[in-house]
Amino acid sequence: MKFCSLLLTTLVLPFWAAAQNQDSITAKAGYNLFRPTPRNMMRELRPDRPGYSESPFTVDPGHFQIESDLLRLVNKQEDHHHERNFYLNHALLKLGVTTRTDVQAELDSYSIEKEWDDDQPQERHQGFGDLTLRVKHTFLGEDGKPDALALIGFVRLPVGEAVGTSVTEYGLIVPYSHDFSKQFNLQFQLRSDLDYDRDEQQRYVMLAPSTAVDVEFSKFLSAFAEVVGIWNTRQNEWQANLNVGPQLHLSDNLIVDFGTHLALTKATDHEYFLGVSFRR
Repeated sequence: MKFCSLLLTTLVLPFWAAAQNQDSITAKAGYNLFRPTPRNMMRELRPDRPGYSESPFTVDPGHFQIESDLLRLVNKQEDHHHERNFYLNHALLKLGVTTRTDVQAELDSYSIEKEWDDDQPQERHQGFGDLTLRVKHTFLGEDGKPDALALIGFVRLPVGEAVGTSVTEYGLIVPYSHDFSKQFNLQFQLRSDLDYDRDEQQRYVMLAPSTAVDVEFSKFLSAFAEVVGIWNTRQNEWQANLNVGPQLHLSDNLIVDFGTHLALTKATDHEYFLGVSFRR
């Protein structure tokens, strides 16, 4: 817990200081949940998906956004142990509250999980998963400026029975992005989770730094590439993967994406996904 307190203090203090040195966009514009941003003044749609690195930008106040894993297949293998998980419509729902803040609910709609050892029969679990509540606040980032920085805090509630966690889990995410141009964006992110191991019945800390690039080839097509490292106090070793995929911008308010997460280390997952982001 001392580690978590120190991490929280380290992450929050710089953002608090930065926030004191700039005017509030909300105060200037006057838009909020009950006075929505006019549609012709809305920012570009920049969702948190499809990669691990999330966007530091929030949903415009008074508007709603949904980002969903329509389909995701995850294969895991470690020595003689195998897991295969199939996720259907795991969705992130967002509501803009102010120009810099939105609230979010992540719904693990339906999952089918299988696991087996080479010399053991297969176990199968399926059902609806947990509910994660999130708040995102952008500390740095204005229209026309290249840099943006945000803090996302979340709590995962154990509402799923067969495929969810058994206790409440917590986490902090710090995403940063820099636009070199409209066609090229670079992102850095640090994520820290306080998770729970069902088998060992104890909590552990997970750290996950990531770096991503987003390239726009045309108004219709862009693509991302991302490297993610994952370390936790349970295994005390690093894992890494490479995530890549295209994004199809069907309109100003609709993006379809698909791609894969490729393992760079032995014990990392292989994933394949199809998703969508939509706002109104």
